[in-house]
Amino acid sequence: MKVNGRTPEAKAFRVERVVKATRELATAGGYEAVQMREVARVAQTALSTLYKYYASKDDLINAAVGSELNSLTEDVLRRPPRQRTAEGRAGEVFVRAYVAMVRDPGFAHAAMSAGNTVLEFDLDRVRHSEEINVKSHWSVTFTQIAAVQAWGPDNRCNPIQARALDMMETLWVASVVSWLNGDMSADEVKRRLRLAAKRLLAVDSAEPNGNSADVS
Repeated sequence: MKVNGRTPEAKAFRVERVVKATRELATAGGYEAVQMREVARVAQTALSTLYKYYASKDDLINAAVGSELNSLTEDVLRRPPRQRTAEGRAGEVFVRAYVAMVRDPGFAHAAMSAGNTVLEFDLDRVRHSEEINVKSHWSVTFTQIAAVQAWGPDNRCNPIQARALDMMETLWVASVVSWLNGDMSADEVKRRLRLAAKRLLAVDSAEPNGNSADVS
């Protein structure tokens, strides 16, 4: 997010400071601990100014998730996955992202709560969703990180690759939630992510041009 800095109010507003405060509060108490007033207090920012840039606590948490994804990108550039197969390298990206959640359960709880809230029931919206491909606020970036590690920066994902990566992200989210709820151990999550990557993403080697008999 860019702050133009033209007014004293804008100059006083520091995105990094707000994201840091959001992360600290989430780490300490999960989703419920992130409150707009508390973030403003910790970040030493006027509440009115905070609301000008972030409409809700979910927006704050999503900004923190974006920062985490930037860290993941830096990590895989610094320590590229060394698996021999594309599916192995992509799977390692999902595993590393999960390990980051394990290291900070409070932030994981906030991220999952903000990113996966079920909206009030609306039948028209459900019917409309059958006609469009709705992506989450951060899934594009997440899957792009895995795609680059799997097939290289110049690869343009074909329909099979893109769909398989989306399925991996969905599994990743569900697995983090299961771990947070105490339904699955950390080691089991990693095993499932690696197995899923091996099964889902290996389709690329069989159909390099995405010409599958059934991609509908």
